[in-house]
Formats: sequence, structure tokens, C-alpha cells
Amino acid sequence: MKYYKEILIIEAIIFIAIWIANEYLATLLTFIFIPLFTAILAVSLIAEKIERSKISKNYFYLMAGLALIPLLIFLFISVVNGGSSFDWAKQ
Repeated sequence: MKYYKEILIIEAIIFIAIWIANEYLATLLTFIFIPLFTAILAVSLIAEKIERSKISKNYFYLMAGLALIPLLIFLFISVVNGGSSFDWAKQ
């Protein structure tokens, strides 16, 4: 897994573009991806503790990054908007 940094950068760019284009879709994807990648990371770490494998640490960094990047972008957008606006929910 030698391109994990590039994967994280691409994810960040895509998430920012989605946030700019469609706030509803971005919120939905954020609320899906964070628990999903966190659960995958947790299961992977538990399995790694039970029985060692040849998976590199970069895999775990990738899973943590895939969960953290949407969270950080969500928090940044919330701060920029002066709190979570969720204007799409009022319509």
C-alpha cells in the first residue's frame, strides 16, 4: 500500500467538491463513511491483535484517515457556516 497518502488527498478533494456542490449529499456521505471506516478499522485492529498478519501499518493509517478526513471537513464547513446550517432539512 504505497499510495495511501495520495488516496487520502483524493478523498479530501472529492469531499470538498461534494460539500461545495451539494450539502445534503455531503452530509449524508459523511454520516455514512465515518462509522463505516471506523468499524472497518476497529475490526481490523481486533483481528490484528488476535492473530498477527502481514498487513502493513499503512493500511491502518489509511483506514483512520478515511474516517478522519470527512469528519475534519464536516467540522471545518460547520465552523465556516457558523454552525451546522442543515438548510436542506428545512425544505
